[in-house]
Amino acid sequence: MIHATHDDDRELQAQVCAFNTAFEELDLMFRWDVQTYRALASADSDYGKIAQYIATHSPHLLTAYSAEFLCQAIVERKNSTIEACRQNTVQYEDSTQRARLWRARNEETARV
Repeated sequence: MIHATHDDDRELQAQVCAFNTAFEELDLMFRWDVQTYRALASADSDYGKIAQYIATHSPHLLTAYSAEFLCQAIVERKNSTIEACRQNTVQYEDSTQRARLWRARNEETARV
């Protein structure tokens, strides 16, 4: 039996935070939790996870945008926030709340 370490859990939370931050910044109505992220684990890349999720949960988006365009936009935003999410992953269970808190905290810092 393999046990997840605290570091593995923090990285998982950071990934979910970064995806949710990207979704929010792009005004997409997606919000992932740890279970959603794990359910997409069979995909071999971030692009694969996003494409699988969109095809299953929001296929209507593919009538207006290509999967490649959506995946690229999301991955670019996600990658730009992953380090901040890794540093700021905290005890909140709700990663959607964490993404909003992280964004609000950074917007306040930008105003100062």
